[in-house]
Amino acid sequence: MSDQTLAVARSFGSHFVITANTTDAGAPVYLRPDRTWSASLTDAHAVGSEDERDDLLSHAQTQEHDVCDPYAFKVNVEAGAAVATTTRERIRSQGPTSPLRRPDAAQG
Repeated sequence: MSDQTLAVARSFGSHFVITANTTDAGAPVYLRPDRTWSASLTDAHAVGSEDERDDLLSHAQTQEHDVCDPYAFKVNVEAGAAVATTTRERIRSQGPTSPLRRPDAAQG
């Protein structure tokens, strides 16, 4: 690992997933096995070792034109898909808990 400290959210789980937010809309995205980004946690590449996590996080940090503030968090893998183990990451992966009200939305 380099001299740079890599950020890892505190959580419990058996694997790691890399997440970030898109620079254009701020939406959460997850790093896929082919190192592209997906809006779905189920597409995320869950890795089991800290070395793999650090490699993927370093790669994500070079993607500043697409994403900002990448970090790793722990997940469990169930039926081959990553499952968030914290409330924060469950909410990020499933969307807001209340409707968003935009000033430009039609009144109804």
